[in-house]
Amino acid sequence: MPLRQSVIKSFFCCILLVSTLTGCRSARNVSASEGVTSGTAVAVSQPSDLSPKQQFETLVDSYRPWTDVSMSVKCTLRSPKSLTVSGKATMIRGEELRLSMRMLGFEVGGLYIDRDSIFFYEKLNHTMVVESMAKLTAATGLTLSDIQDVLLGQLAYPGAQRGQASFIKKFNIKPDGDFVIAQPRSSALPWFYTLISAPAPELVSLTISAPQGDAECTYRTPFITDAGPVSPAADIKASFGKQSLDASVSWSLETAVWNKGLTAQRSLPKGYRRIPLNQLIKSLSATK
Repeated sequence: MPLRQSVIKSFFCCILLVSTLTGCRSARNVSASEGVTSGTAVAVSQPSDLSPKQQFETLVDSYRPWTDVSMSVKCTLRSPKSLTVSGKATMIRGEELRLSMRMLGFEVGGLYIDRDSIFFYEKLNHTMVVESMAKLTAATGLTLSDIQDVLLGQLAYPGAQRGQASFIKKFNIKPDGDFVIAQPRSSALPWFYTLISAPAPELVSLTISAPQGDAECTYRTPFITDAGPVSPAADIKASFGKQSLDASVSWSLETAVWNKGLTAQRSLPKGYRRIPLNQLIKSLSATK
């Protein structure tokens, strides 16, 4: 397969890993999460002495404040094409998310997100896609901080601080068999979380609904980090009209470096030709 096609597919995966979580929906279909590396336990459904609300509160209370993190990341695209690409991720909470992706040891492109925009660039053809954050997050209201929480497998609510008692009051919390469903009280936020007690409360999935399509993000068993429980991987399945997505993003949490006082640096490549996102989608669909 030509390198140009691989590059297009790998970075289209990166864009969708963010955009599908902020503008789509899926039918409810959850299951216990699976371990991904040695030392992680498989989540097992079992009765809990805690009420659904107490399970939700316990999970929220387990999170810890963080300012920045750097770690390796792997993006795997299974559908509509098959490809895996690795790189380095740097996140500054609420300010910046940067992915530098490599193939055969060379940077082939990257993804940069700040509060206002999403920039995707690929080096081989010197092309760049620029999208407004407002356009991609209009369906849910999730901020950059919220998206960072979503990618790490933690609970979020648009613009709300988890350390405040009001955070929990923003959700309707109810049992659903072996699971607990946490749904924003606001009807303008058409998405919900699914939790399980295993044996401590654990986030299993995020399901988001909007007219654009269907999507669900299912999380793997979390590691305990400087930010509290963080999932080492998220599996995403989505559909966008005739387009479908089956992908995952995996973090190397064992070697992650937290809270080093990093500052945002909006450093983007110059001299790149801008193309619309729909042109990138057409390029993906045309590759064989």
